[in-house]
Amino acid sequence: MEKVKRNIDAAMLRMKADLVLKNANFINVFTASIDRGDIAIVGDTIVGIGEYKGEEEIDCTDLYVTPGFIDAHVHIESSMIMPEQFARVVIKKGVTTVIADPHEIANVEGTNGIEFMLKNSEPAPIDIFFMLPSCVPATQVEDSACVLNAEDLVKLINNNRVLGLGEVMNVPAVINADENILKKIDIARYKHIDGHCPIITQRELNAYLSCGVRTDHESTNVKDATLKVSRGMYIMLREGSAARNLKDILPAVNNHNFGRFLFCTDDRHIDDLLEVGSIDNCIRISIKQGLNPIKAYIMASFNAAQCYDLKDRGAIAPGYKADLVLFEDLKGLNIKKIIKNGKEYTELQSKKYLNLKINSSMHMDFVNSEIFKVQSGTENINVIKLIPNSLETKLVQRKVENELGYIKKTIEKDILKVAVFERHHNTGKHFVGFIEGLGLKHCAIAQTIAHDSHNIIVVGDNDKDMEVAVNTLVSTGGGIAMVSEGKVIAQLNLPIAGIMTFESPYMVAENLKRLNRMARSFGVRDEYDPFISLSFMALPVIPEVKITTRGLFHYKKFAFIELMSNNEKNINLKE
Repeated sequence: MEKVKRNIDAAMLRMKADLVLKNANFINVFTASIDRGDIAIVGDTIVGIGEYKGEEEIDCTDLYVTPGFIDAHVHIESSMIMPEQFARVVIKKGVTTVIADPHEIANVEGTNGIEFMLKNSEPAPIDIFFMLPSCVPATQVEDSACVLNAEDLVKLINNNRVLGLGEVMNVPAVINADENILKKIDIARYKHIDGHCPIITQRELNAYLSCGVRTDHESTNVKDATLKVSRGMYIMLREGSAARNLKDILPAVNNHNFGRFLFCTDDRHIDDLLEVGSIDNCIRISIKQGLNPIKAYIMASFNAAQCYDLKDRGAIAPGYKADLVLFEDLKGLNIKKIIKNGKEYTELQSKKYLNLKINSSMHMDFVNSEIFKVQSGTENINVIKLIPNSLETKLVQRKVENELGYIKKTIEKDILKVAVFERHHNTGKHFVGFIEGLGLKHCAIAQTIAHDSHNIIVVGDNDKDMEVAVNTLVSTGGGIAMVSEGKVIAQLNLPIAGIMTFESPYMVAENLKRLNRMARSFGVRDEYDPFISLSFMALPVIPEVKITTRGLFHYKKFAFIELMSNNEKNINLKE
């Protein structure tokens, strides 16, 4: 009651506001215009627009002011740092709220992983909300450490920072009315349900949306995005480190539907966050591509707030949360100050870290190079072909030479072995396949970041380097390892579930840049982030073909396919 009275008194000029942004040119999300006036703030709330005096004042004559940015869908684990540290990076990029899906750590640590993310994010300088992972594992054809059922999720659904159910990736389970997925959807029926439907027919989309799904971040073309918007979905323009669909679907945004579009980063490495940005990067790219700047700022704030029913933020108006970005250059977005909860953010604010004891998540035996030999009875094999700047792949057939019952080499030059090893329960499950397009030579890369089950995935052009790379991760407890001529040439340790670290963001970023430079020196092409691209080769819910511990998985068929191919009509050596 006292707080409300102070707000009213300040709005009526019976007392000074705590903070006033004087002469501000601010984005009005309701009229899609730039208005001018003082912005009066009491506590964490905007109380008035007009002419005001404050105990503290900031002259904004030469600045623009916009609502704080909202990342509508992000996996914090992909930054490789903890939530509290992640927040201190993105707030400087103007991001004041994120909606995070912790399904990466949940696949390894279950509900304990989710609770870790909730606790570590409590002292964060931004608001971190969570969506409960709906698909752990992503499908029943994977081998994750944990399985989360509706009974597990119901214990967390009423947490005030849980907004609903995270991306429902198992589309076939939904349209076939699988009881387990329907139970999970049911517990979130009064909250929000995120979608994940990259390739879907109109009839399947109708069934999918009838369950209450309202968002999608997997559109890759204008036609797909337009259809989904016409069916009532919110579409996220994604600009991650590997998946960059923003430019492809931006032309779908127009004056009639732009309220249904928002921005997200999904999976973004820490070096990209520090050097290129987060949602601020999405805004700059959109404006450069021709989007009206005001629309870009509205999509980055108000649209996301409306989508997730965060009614207290996303706008500059009385009664709204004082999360604001002060910046120069409407098109270039040169950020000068961040106001969070009514106060200017500074790095001098205290840092709080949880004192955590982490057990190793690595449970598998060492491997021998013999395990990478592939038996063959045919001259043709199915190969995963990478697509630049995309998480999607293509299935192609290639010729091989055989020797003594094993594949000796492939005819094509840019084809490598790729293998996945189950690391959570020491089952010994593994599969060796082939991948085309990465460009890596005289080297092997292994990592425990392999969405979403996060088993070990390794790629290389010789069996010995692949052996050493995998065994290095078994010894260190997880992370990334690069090996050449049988020696470890670079590595990054990730002791938290094999996907995150306690190290500072800047140290992790420097290590990643060093690893990237090393990968480039061994031939990895510029159009691929070697580590993110590799991490998604094990995710079977993204088209067209992926590799798991159980074999090659075809998304459209939603079934495993043989490595060996006898269909010569499908072979296209020039592709």
